[in-house]
Amino acid sequence: MPVLRHAFLLNAVRELGRSVPDIIRARASWDACLEHIRGACTASLGMEYDTLARFDARSVVGLFTHPEQARILARLVDERARLCEAHGRYAEALADSVYAGQLLMHSRARFGLPRDARAADVLEREAGTPSKLG
Repeated sequence: MPVLRHAFLLNAVRELGRSVPDIIRARASWDACLEHIRGACTASLGMEYDTLARFDARSVVGLFTHPEQARILARLVDERARLCEAHGRYAEALADSVYAGQLLMHSRARFGLPRDARAADVLEREAGTPSKLG
């Protein structure tokens, strides 16, 4: 069973890695970029972005079995914050930034700092960082 979980998580991170360049390129168009974010969430986590974003961060992190999942969602929420900022929606950008931080905070509280730190390393290695992709 652990091998299947690992394969699922690695696939999720790779799906995010494939989606991030499209998200960054589509930032000029609100609708297109938002659709890329939603698609990346569905492809990587198997859940709808809009549904997850409606709940508080603690409840959402409680759904996940690994910190990588919380990191992926936090990355997507952060991308939406960047999109909001690029389109002058500063209140929404701030709210998304706070929510992304809360996801990471609750992930650390639930899974512990060492596991969360490994999740960050995996995510950065597989998906890259926006500055490297942009």
